Formats: sequence, C-alpha cells, structure tokens
Amino acid sequence: MLRALLTIPSAVLLWQGHNYIAYSIGVLAYITDLLDGWLARKLNEVSEAGKIIDPLADKIYVAVITGMLVVQGRLPLWFVALVISRDILIMLAGIYLTKRTGFVMPSNTAGKIAVFCMIVMMSCVVLEAPLWAIEYSMIAALVMIFVSSVLYVIRFVNVLKKGVDAA
Repeated sequence: MLRALLTIPSAVLLWQGHNYIAYSIGVLAYITDLLDGWLARKLNEVSEAGKIIDPLADKIYVAVITGMLVVQGRLPLWFVALVISRDILIMLAGIYLTKRTGFVMPSNTAGKIAVFCMIVMMSCVVLEAPLWAIEYSMIAALVMIFVSSVLYVIRFVNVLKKGVDAA
C-alpha cells in the first residue's frame, strides 16, 4: 500500500519539474516492493491478498507516472496505452479466474522483469538520459511485456483447462 501511496508525491513532483526528487521517491517505492516481497517469503507470510495488492500497486504506480510522462510529451501515448491495456486485461482475467476457480494467479517472473524494464525506462525518461538509452529501455520493456503476456495467457488457459494444479 505504501508503494501506491508514494505514487501521489512522485506524480506531483514530476509535474512540478522536480525530476530528481520524484525519481528518489520512485526508488524508495521500488525498494519497498523488493523488501515487501522478500519479507513475505522469508517470514512465510505470502497471502492471497498480497498476490493481488502487490501487482496492483505496481500497476497504479506505472500507470500514473507513465501517464504523467505522456501529458508532459516525454513518452508516446501508444506505448502507455499498450502498457495500461495489458495491465487491465491481466487484472480482468485474474478476476475472472479467481471467481471461476478460486485461484489467485500470482505474478510471473517475466511480469516482474517487465515491471523492472518499465522502471528502467521511466528512470531514463525522468532523468533525461540520452535518447538511445530511452529507446533501448523501451524496446526491452516492450519485449518483456510481450513475453510475460504470452506466459500469462498460457497459465490462464492451463488453469481453466486443468485446474489450479496447472499453474
């Protein structure tokens, strides 16, 4: 939840042109994500709610910050529309799967790598890295978004066909 709340000051500071402070808050948000996941596994406190809230916090942060970068003319609308559309489809499929089977599908490794690539790309944009760095990080994010989406579809279909054990 802290990560989702940190979206607000990050977006406001980014809007006001305080890129480095906004970036620092983004780094803090990412550290809370890593720490939360590590503690949940270490303390064996992985919960069904956490499987929902954790990726939702990622999606909120990415959607708001990339949306802000579009408004500022620093990211193309098509890219952000693709990212947000994919996230909405994954959430809707997850809701459907949970209602149909009772299974909450956790994030996959490729999805986590895709989020990391998005963070690198957003960092390049916010910190005004050279254009080549922004373009390569955007390509890496697109590739991982595609790979993770394919893997989500495969898991989704397998769970529907074979049940929870297929996940």
